[in-house]
Amino acid sequence: MGELAKLTGLTVRTLRYYDQIGLFSPSAYSDSGHRLYNKSDLSKLQQILSLKHIGLSLEDVQSVLAGSDSYSASEVLSIQITRLKEDIQVQQTLLSELTNALTLIQNQRSLSVEELTKLLGVMKMNREKYFTKDQLDQMKKQYESMDKDELKKAEQKFDLVMEKLRNHMEQGTPATDKDVQSLAKQWQELTGMFAPQNDPEFIKAAEQFHAENPGNELQHGVDAETYQYINKAMQCNKDA
Repeated sequence: MGELAKLTGLTVRTLRYYDQIGLFSPSAYSDSGHRLYNKSDLSKLQQILSLKHIGLSLEDVQSVLAGSDSYSASEVLSIQITRLKEDIQVQQTLLSELTNALTLIQNQRSLSVEELTKLLGVMKMNREKYFTKDQLDQMKKQYESMDKDELKKAEQKFDLVMEKLRNHMEQGTPATDKDVQSLAKQWQELTGMFAPQNDPEFIKAAEQFHAENPGNELQHGVDAETYQYINKAMQCNKDA
């Protein structure tokens, strides 16, 4: 899997996540349990990467590869052309704002609060591909309602919980483990301070964001595989 990751530019965690959701799995396993890929597997992975490259979500990619009647070649292209036009508009706006900011800095003039807020607002627009304006506003409101000391303590605890969860996951500890479930519950409580975790639409959007943006700094260390691991542990907590 490591060699395949290097060949494709994907992370090992991303490949494992694709395997977990049934999007891309090896054709065979060695006696020692290592994943084995053949030319057909590589061809399928190339299809997945190509479809993701034009903007399809992982759910859409699965439907296309499964031969869903919901997607014809022309419909896929039409949908992505529309999305691309929207993305281009966002990027053009961002480019204009960044250019203005650079000009202000080069002229040794500090940004006003209004100018900085406008710039940051544009930079955050990409989040709205996944979250609605109401969800973003709610997260911002919850974040701003916390005092600095409370926020710092929460962030430190969050980092510690995440480190422990990643260690358990890398060591192969099952999500049914009591310690993992306890950490998952702490993670849920901490994220609940900033985000509407009881909102099923928000949870769905968050899952899509983490799945489609491995390594993105907005995840605060939560990649797709870790997010799924935490969700499994939380589900075990509900079933207990």
